[in-house]
Amino acid sequence: MKFASLTLIALAVTLSVGCKHGPKNITQIPGGGSNVAGNGGLLDTTTGGTVGTGGDVVSVDGDGNIGLAGLDEFENMLMNREAFSAQTVYFGFDRSEVHPDDSSKVSAVADALSQAPQNKILIEGHCDERGTEEYNRALGERRALSVRDRLVELGVSGDRIRTMSLGEDRPADPGFTEDAFQANRRGEFVLLTPKPGN
Repeated sequence: MKFASLTLIALAVTLSVGCKHGPKNITQIPGGGSNVAGNGGLLDTTTGGTVGTGGDVVSVDGDGNIGLAGLDEFENMLMNREAFSAQTVYFGFDRSEVHPDDSSKVSAVADALSQAPQNKILIEGHCDERGTEEYNRALGERRALSVRDRLVELGVSGDRIRTMSLGEDRPADPGFTEDAFQANRRGEFVLLTPKPGN
């Protein structure tokens, strides 16, 4: 009888503790689920949503829009993800330097920015899902900074460039193949243009 009671207690504890786990492979973003603060904010012309400038690091609103922290001078600008989509830079596994094959893409962005001094640029660093969340966040930042450094070398003023690491949070391809991993190891350019009337 005593053995049966202990077995039942052990089973109850196992079920109550062992079954309390959330979804797997979900990376939490700092400030995730909170409302995005900010006065004017950045308007994402691709989704039509406004991305604010409040929060400590990165914040996400209920629609999944990611807000940028500390970008007060970038307020009241429109985000255009399509303008430089063909210039997305891809990285090797665990690498952060711009490959020579992608140098012409960075040059094309630098040329476009030199012809429109009112525009600014956001560089997003992305990773595939291999590695820890912390490691991928750091690697995404190194990738974004590497692209930024190349733009500065090409004459773009550093005060016109902002970087953000999204780590593994926004895969371009949700698959688990080498092709999907390659598509996710990238640096994306987001064109920032002044809102009309500003």
